[in-house]
Amino acid sequence: MVVGIGLLRGACSRAIATNISAARLCIYRYPGTSSPTSAITRLSATYRPVHTSILLKQTQKRPHFNPQEEYRRHYEHARRKNLTGILYVSSFVIIFLGISYAAVPLYRLLCKRTGFMGTPKTEPVVRDIESLRPLENHRKLRITFSGQVSTQLNWSFKPEQRQVTVVPGETALAFFKAYNKSDKPIVGVATYNVIPEQAAPYFNKIQCFCFDEQQLDPREEIDMPVFFFIDPEFAEDPLMDDIDTITLSYTFFKSAGRQ
Repeated sequence: MVVGIGLLRGACSRAIATNISAARLCIYRYPGTSSPTSAITRLSATYRPVHTSILLKQTQKRPHFNPQEEYRRHYEHARRKNLTGILYVSSFVIIFLGISYAAVPLYRLLCKRTGFMGTPKTEPVVRDIESLRPLENHRKLRITFSGQVSTQLNWSFKPEQRQVTVVPGETALAFFKAYNKSDKPIVGVATYNVIPEQAAPYFNKIQCFCFDEQQLDPREEIDMPVFFFIDPEFAEDPLMDDIDTITLSYTFFKSAGRQ
């Protein structure tokens, strides 16, 4: 037993002389001591008083370990990280929803201004009388009409004339007929496009019922006019040389959130 204690003290002495941190591990096991402070005090009487005094000061300054406090600290840190993540995700969702709601009107504005994806141009264009004069020497263009309704809309919708012939710069008027076949009022809205789509930038509508909500009472029938012209610049575009027929197509849908 005496030999074992001597060896332990020797090991502690060497640990104190070389590595103060390693000495702590040894001091806890020092026989006859109840704390690191008392163990260092006993060792300082014999072994390396300079090093043991430094170790004693470090041990006295060492904070007492509190499991509950440590758990609370880790919990608060994790809670702050989770809150930050939720804020990032919420911001992304809000921005994404905002872009989604803005996409439809922005897309419609783009189509109206540029004729993109076969949408006729409906933006008002300032023109003088000379620019709208029909190009009599240009070949005749056949304008055909088409009308459809979605399966959720209990209407009939069709053009009153199948086609008209015009030349660039000539205005024309066409009519569509809509009929509510149900026993209750229904609100519908129409979308449209031009085929072929490369001719859409030259198809200008002065008056139409597109994108406006139309309410029909039970068994009501109405006529819907479309006033349009083909831009005279159509004749100057070499890509239009092979186009003799243009189709204006409408599709009616049931208005969202309306009866």
